[in-house]
Amino acid sequence: MGTRALISINGKPMIATHWDGYLSSLGVDLLRCDKSLREVIRVAERHTIDGADSSIREGLNQKRIKQISEKHGLTEQEIRDGKRRGPIIIAGGYEICEINEYGDWAEYQYDIRGKEVFFRPLKDQYPGSLEAAPLFQRLREEDIKIDTWGVLKITKTRI
Repeated sequence: MGTRALISINGKPMIATHWDGYLSSLGVDLLRCDKSLREVIRVAERHTIDGADSSIREGLNQKRIKQISEKHGLTEQEIRDGKRRGPIIIAGGYEICEINEYGDWAEYQYDIRGKEVFFRPLKDQYPGSLEAAPLFQRLREEDIKIDTWGVLKITKTRI
């Protein structure tokens, strides 16, 4: 089971990730990157991209198809045609969907605004989850501490 998350840039949903969308993982990774689209994509790839905006999806899928092709020992055209060796049971084993077609239950949304990262929890299936979501809060490293279990926690938040 993954902890899905959406990444927006200036309020526009751009990327849906599959794994470790928690503040203590994807949130911290986004805080520590330089916030350029290229770096945000690089961070998102480490969390496995499930959906992406049409402006970046084709390039991401070219890379994904090449990886799947190598893994399955099939040509890239065979992968585009839907052929695989064995079942597709893992994230990253399929092409990236258009963000508007992403219908999963992301638990967090991150919004990159310049050099700042904002976040909010989500509680429903995308895109309906955005309508009922609370206001964004700014995420800052000084608001995060490591608890006794080695897990990062948000100690306070600011809007």
